[in-house]
Amino acid sequence: MSNPFLFLSDSSSTTSNSFSTSSSKVVSTSNDSSPTSNIYKDIFDYVLLCTIDEQPSSSLIYLAELAACVPQTLDKNFIDQALFERLRMTDSASQLLMPATKNSTVKNDLNSITENRCLHYLAGCYQRLLRQRDHFKLIFDDIRKLFIDLSKTAISLPDLYEGQDLSKQWLELLIDGQENSQIYEFIDCVNNDSLSPLTDEMESLYTSVFRHMYKMIQPLDYFSTELIAYTGILTHLSKWPALVRIIFRLSHPKTASNRPVQNPRGAATNGRAYEDTLVGSLLSKSCLPSQPEKPYLFFEKPKVMSERDVELTANSMWQPMRAYQQNLSSLFLAFVKNADVRNDILKWIGDCLVENRGKNKEWSSHNPLTAYLFVSDGFLLNLNLVLLNLARPFAEPYSPKLLKINPIYAITQNENVHLRDLHKDTPMIVRNDENVKEKNDQTAFNFITEIFFMSHLSYTSSVYRLHRMLLKINEELSQVQQAYQEASKLNGPNDENVQRLEQAMEKGLTAFLNIKTVLNEPFLLELSNALFTASCSWLVYLASLPEEVDSEETMKMIRQLPLATKPNRQLSYIPEFIIENITDYLTFLGRFNVQLFESLSSVNEYVTLVLVFMGDASRLRNPHLRAALAEAFEAILPNKQHGGGRTLNSSFTEAIFMHHPLIEHLPRVLLDVFVSIELTGQAVAFEQKFNYRRPMYEILDYFWKFDKHREQVKKLTAYAEEHIDDAEAPLVLRFINLLMNDANFLLDEALSQMARLKENQEAMDRGEWNSLPQQQRRDLENTFRHTGQIARFTNIMGVKTLIILDMLTRSIQSIFCQPAICERLALMLNYFLQHLVGPKRGNLKVRNLNEYQFEPQKLVAKVTDIYLNFAQRDEFFAAVCNDGMSYNEQLFPQAVEVLERIGHPRERIDAFLKLSEHIKIIAAQQKEDDVAYDDAPDEYLDPITSTLMMDPVMLPSSRQIVDRGTIARHLLSDQTDPFNRNPLRMQDVIPQLELKQAIEQWKSSRQRPQS
Repeated sequence: MSNPFLFLSDSSSTTSNSFSTSSSKVVSTSNDSSPTSNIYKDIFDYVLLCTIDEQPSSSLIYLAELAACVPQTLDKNFIDQALFERLRMTDSASQLLMPATKNSTVKNDLNSITENRCLHYLAGCYQRLLRQRDHFKLIFDDIRKLFIDLSKTAISLPDLYEGQDLSKQWLELLIDGQENSQIYEFIDCVNNDSLSPLTDEMESLYTSVFRHMYKMIQPLDYFSTELIAYTGILTHLSKWPALVRIIFRLSHPKTASNRPVQNPRGAATNGRAYEDTLVGSLLSKSCLPSQPEKPYLFFEKPKVMSERDVELTANSMWQPMRAYQQNLSSLFLAFVKNADVRNDILKWIGDCLVENRGKNKEWSSHNPLTAYLFVSDGFLLNLNLVLLNLARPFAEPYSPKLLKINPIYAITQNENVHLRDLHKDTPMIVRNDENVKEKNDQTAFNFITEIFFMSHLSYTSSVYRLHRMLLKINEELSQVQQAYQEASKLNGPNDENVQRLEQAMEKGLTAFLNIKTVLNEPFLLELSNALFTASCSWLVYLASLPEEVDSEETMKMIRQLPLATKPNRQLSYIPEFIIENITDYLTFLGRFNVQLFESLSSVNEYVTLVLVFMGDASRLRNPHLRAALAEAFEAILPNKQHGGGRTLNSSFTEAIFMHHPLIEHLPRVLLDVFVSIELTGQAVAFEQKFNYRRPMYEILDYFWKFDKHREQVKKLTAYAEEHIDDAEAPLVLRFINLLMNDANFLLDEALSQMARLKENQEAMDRGEWNSLPQQQRRDLENTFRHTGQIARFTNIMGVKTLIILDMLTRSIQSIFCQPAICERLALMLNYFLQHLVGPKRGNLKVRNLNEYQFEPQKLVAKVTDIYLNFAQRDEFFAAVCNDGMSYNEQLFPQAVEVLERIGHPRERIDAFLKLSEHIKIIAAQQKEDDVAYDDAPDEYLDPITSTLMMDPVMLPSSRQIVDRGTIARHLLSDQTDPFNRNPLRMQDVIPQLELKQAIEQWKSSRQRPQS
């Protein structure tokens, strides 16, 4: 037969037997020259790399014991004895025989020949056997099994190989197997024989292997190619359930002994312990710093970077970040594909998320211990990407797979729920806690249900938290920048404090750009959008289900609002954070990546969610969360600059406002959530309330340009006028009342703050602050700065409310002329006009008006525009001149002077002058009436306003009599009796017909002498 190893022999050899060992002393091996005997000889020489010839033709290891008793026939037993002697060698190099002649060829590298490591040697034998599988086909299976059995024996009896770390050898083989499929074949054969069932020895081996692997992974960076190798190894091993179970048992910090490295601060029993594990170490690799004291890796010198530099740096961050996260996702996908161990993996993820929820609490952002209590932000971000990838198969709007999500999961309290304590989260609507059956449901929940809720919770703990950090850093940067500018003016650029502030700015900007870039990674945004649009369709589906129906066969788009049925009880199972995640995603895009909206699929699903839940307190109880939906919806408005100075294409938004199937309901739901913020029954800080209202103003301002939306508001207004005396004030009436409350409060507050700023500026100009102690002067400066910030905020919001009032009253006047509204509007306009153009206007003159966004001329123009909107309404004029506090005949001429000075359109000025003259006439008539009624009996006067009652009514609990218009105005903002705070509705008041008749008769009697 031909020699298959001829290519290993010396090409100049003249021996007739290719397998002969040319030597001066030949050891006879056998008289048997059969093919089988020759094959065993080939195994001995060319696979085991051994010899019993003292002068071999190639470099081989001499087996002295075997040479001393050569068997008559070479067979498997001969190979077995040879391996036994070869594997016991501790220094095989000392038994290396080199060829006698220079012409002989070294057939294998010396490292392979002299290999002392047991498992490496057997793996090498296995590979050499495979390379000549055809030549050895008669005995191939027996010899291969021999190598596998000896490997298993070595693993079972490691003490036979003193001084050798077999687990480390096994890990080295796993690493080599990444680029050598024959090694993986060898490993797979051993695993298949030893892992089903799992032997104690194999468990011990892999426990040590995984501990070694953890130590190797610890120092690596996330862009290291070695990390990819380790994830590849684990992916390969994931096909054996027993190994996956070992991996996650070792990675679960139930006890400190499970972890390869102890926390330097002691045995951690908190969330941070998950990072100190094999799986945790892989998840912790990130471009974000793992601890606060560690630096960010990118944007080191942000001040000198151009916009193009920032874009290039972002791309250089995204490429390795995405590659690594995809490897992690592939690894976890391989893990969960094995149904036998899926619960182990889900339990680990669930426990990890639960133990690290504290990281997302408000206090944790300011607590330096947070980094040592919980896993890093990079860890949670990577875990979020893993879960988003696992969710991808069902993350599609109206996918039939979404019907498999079981809402009961969120309230169930048993071992089948791997995400514990969800029942403690605030639900979307009030839950009936008496339903013990559902709490203790023993249902085994499916994979889709688990991944759905885990994906949302991981987003809350990672992306949502980082977005909040980003906003906090942005706010702090603004404060530092302001302090830097002020310090630079006072002390110059070389001052120590100025340089410290400059360094703080650069450090803050570095953090800002790193976090912003991580959150803008395109694949993260794409996967998040997939989950959230699917979540939108699922939540809308739940909202549309009848009260007692658990599910339907298909998910259908809803076609009609408002929903007529009572809310489905399953909404009481769903945690609020699912809605919060969706709003956070949209507001992030609105701030930092608005143009992405145009490329996103299924934007309509977000709009539907807003329209279904924003105006329906029965399906989303929390008014603050419904207000957050308004802020999220504002993100798609065009014609305003967002993060990076980019704007959204107006045609994109117009298409939504014109063609979304449910968009006609936007005005109603927007007014509903506007009102609900005021009526929460909770103390809401004024700045928070107006921050909620700001996006609502923007949406209202935008949709007013569409005829269909203006008509919807007019319909709501007509309904309000028809039901003006209903027990519950109509929506539009409550909205108008609160809008005027806002305008009154904001503009009054703004004027007060501007006056306070002027006083402070004058005190500084007089040098009064210079003589004060340093700390007191610093406190005054901080107060002055804070006053300026409040003034700026109230000026901006005050102008916005006036713009909305002007916009509404141009098209709608009648409802503003209702008694409950008209007098308040007139008083408010007169009050502001008096302060802006009257004798006290000098109190508002401060330096740097633009810094505080204070534009008094613009305010005057807007106030006069609102007056003009009522040019045909005498009842409004009567209310204007009936104001005994602010109105006088000089008020309007003074306003005209301001309008002329700022170049207001002449036709508007003339119209205002005409209106002024008309009001004078009405004022003169009212003055005569006031003289006639000046001595009215006290029982005819309203006890709150001290004016003559027109329609007296009695309040049922306090028995006080007031004018109907007075109590109607009060009840718009406060549904209680003003005299004893008992609940009160308009329908409960008792008309006082006899008193009303008496007042009318008295009025008539007072008018006769003048007739």
